[in-house]
Amino acid sequence: MDVGSKLRLTSILSALVALTVALAACGDDDGEATATGPLTLNGEETVLALDSTTAKVLDKGKVAISPVDPSSVGGEGIGFPIVGGEIDAESLAGTIDHAGGIKFSSGGARVKLTDFVVDTEAGTLTATTPEGPDLLMLDLDLRGLERSDEGGEIVLSGIAATLSDDGATALNKAFDVELFEGGLAMGEVTVTATAI
Repeated sequence: MDVGSKLRLTSILSALVALTVALAACGDDDGEATATGPLTLNGEETVLALDSTTAKVLDKGKVAISPVDPSSVGGEGIGFPIVGGEIDAESLAGTIDHAGGIKFSSGGARVKLTDFVVDTEAGTLTATTPEGPDLLMLDLDLRGLERSDEGGEIVLSGIAATLSDDGATALNKAFDVELFEGGLAMGEVTVTATAI
């Protein structure tokens, strides 16, 4: 084999190695793309499926829960549209921003909570109140978190939500009751998000 043929063979082998490395970096065993680094979220929703026992307690205490537009009630629970945020593609640490919110009502009293921010690293959900300051409303237990990637969507499920101490204090004060306490099971949270 002459020198020219050896050089051409070496170039071809180098190109094949480079292609193999590139394909390995772009996909997993199923051929699906695997992202790394930060993901900027731009859509879909977070759904809270209210705990059935807590729903009965609220009903007995004559406290109603309703969505704040553009949030809505669906078959799985109350859905809160995702409007932004950023999470790490691998660890999922970051924040998820939402529009809409939820309203607690009893008699003539109202507690309106909007613009939820889920912090997946701290395991919290904060909300904006009519008075302005953010309220740490829910504690999120991420130990049972399950992730799947379906049709370009990131789905996070198995997130248990409980009422925070601050949230319980705010609700009890607003309604002049002792119905709420920190750790009260609020339900399960499922996040379905798209990213750019």
